[in-house]
Amino acid sequence: MTSTTTTTQTISETVNQEVYGAEVKTWSGTNITPSGDIADTATTFSLTTPGADFQLEITERSAGLIETIDTIRDISTDSTTTSYSVFSQ
Repeated sequence: MTSTTTTTQTISETVNQEVYGAEVKTWSGTNITPSGDIADTATTFSLTTPGADFQLEITERSAGLIETIDTIRDISTDSTTTSYSVFSQ
């Protein structure tokens, strides 16, 4: 005698992440001269060598929540078990 059993399992998972960061104020560049501290809103940037190539990158971010990641996934598995029974006298 043969018996077959099939089982289905579904797992639903939700992962919510919140990423926090510190305050950041930086600048980098070439051929650029700041007039003062970059945290000062009155600071200006000027060319060190007028007419030459220049590059300026300013990064400013407040402290607190900087990113939210929500991951939702469903995992389904099917399992089949076959049993054999033997009877004798």
